[in-house]
Amino acid sequence: MSMTDIMMNEAYVLLNVDYKYQKNIMEQAKKIPTVKAVKTTYGIYDVLIILESNNMQEIKNAIDVDLHNIDGINNITSLITVN
Repeated sequence: MSMTDIMMNEAYVLLNVDYKYQKNIMEQAKKIPTVKAVKTTYGIYDVLIILESNNMQEIKNAIDVDLHNIDGINNITSLITVN
């Protein structure tokens, strides 16, 4: 089985953050192994994080543990895709 045969799980996580912590939040998020991209956004959310893994538990842990341990995040909205 090749890597293209493995079903990848994706999650998009939208954050509302305390502005003075935004740079640190983005730096810390980039260190999480399942994180593929971290972007600043305009609108009602401040940061978009894209996670990807062939193991859904890794994505859940990244959201439930790793992101929740970063200071300055006021709200987390998770969108987990289905294939």
